[in-house]
Amino acid sequence: MAEEVRNPAVQVPKAITWSVPISAIMGLVFLLPIAFTLPDIGALLEGNGAQPTGLMFTLIMGSEAGGFGMWFIVFGVGVFCAISICTAASRATWAFARDKALPFHRIFSRVNNDPSSYFPEIPLNAFLLSTLIQVLLGLLYLGSSAAFNAFVGVAATCLGASYAMPVAINLMHGRTHVKGAPAYLGRWGVPLNVLAVLWTLFLVVIYSMPATLPVTRSSMNYASAVFVGFGAISGVWYMISGRYHYSGPPMPQTEKDSTTAYSS
Repeated sequence: MAEEVRNPAVQVPKAITWSVPISAIMGLVFLLPIAFTLPDIGALLEGNGAQPTGLMFTLIMGSEAGGFGMWFIVFGVGVFCAISICTAASRATWAFARDKALPFHRIFSRVNNDPSSYFPEIPLNAFLLSTLIQVLLGLLYLGSSAAFNAFVGVAATCLGASYAMPVAINLMHGRTHVKGAPAYLGRWGVPLNVLAVLWTLFLVVIYSMPATLPVTRSSMNYASAVFVGFGAISGVWYMISGRYHYSGPPMPQTEKDSTTAYSS
């Protein structure tokens, strides 16, 4: 996604840094009213269904109409989040395919250049692939909630690993590749990077632990197994194809080049 940003060396670190306090403030705005108006926990646990949020809204608002209105707001937020996720996933899929990091990369790296079509200048094949995978993952819930929860839980683990790996690699090389960068942290870089890697490893362990005791076959957290499986598949594919064809994303030479012509 950094390829879509002008001057990404400056703007991307700003976006990552500001996302933390903004998320914290928005989380407090959402959680504090719930904490002060939270109904009886026993009533929520005894309610029908696996999601107590709807019942909680109904009890807080005092009517089903009020509860539906609150739930509709959450649904609207989810819709916009889904749009953002689809956009980011399709763009990442196209970028990996363009860099020959995916199987059948010739197909998924194509961009629809027909200006008369309904989808001009977008990586339609990559979008359809990422959307299909999301739909299939959603269908898992109909067959096994444990499998669905494993794939949902592993998303946070993979996201944390994607942040921690480049930081750890930079540390191993003495942070020589980031010296002189606009977002260079100076003497604070090493301790903050070490703290970031350790914190991410801690979160990976926490996200892999079961939520309840005693652990049963249905309550077991299989996110760690899925994470190892993803890592094994990625490693095998790299040995088969990646090390011969993948060279990383192209480096923009000018600010104008930092935004791709194939914006999605």
